[in-house]
Amino acid sequence: MLSNSPGGVNFESAPFKLTRELLEVMDSDAEGVPSEFFDYFKVLCIQGFLTCRKHADQIILLVEMLQESGFPCFKSGPRTVENLRKRFHLSLTEEQCVSVVLSLITSSLDAWRTRQYDYYQRVLNGIL
Repeated sequence: MLSNSPGGVNFESAPFKLTRELLEVMDSDAEGVPSEFFDYFKVLCIQGFLTCRKHADQIILLVEMLQESGFPCFKSGPRTVENLRKRFHLSLTEEQCVSVVLSLITSSLDAWRTRQYDYYQRVLNGIL
């Protein structure tokens, strides 16, 4: 999301959802034990980030063009685009960005708040 959360509740703080179940599918665990599939997942995340970063100017321009649309994801106004620009880490080298992506993965590993939010959704809304 650009600047809002579902239901207006910003409970999850992990960079992205990387559950224990997904890690198990990649033959890893909640600690991120290396495996062929988990290592490949990391490579794909790095490649995806670096590819998006190469097109950051075009992506940011598209988002700027939609900024006045009234969509809820733009509720923070110009700060939405500023925060998006920061997430591309344009001042860093590619090698530094690799470290950033690996750090995002580590921060997302079976995150406690993600598990709690999933539990909340399951109990209140019956969402599995």
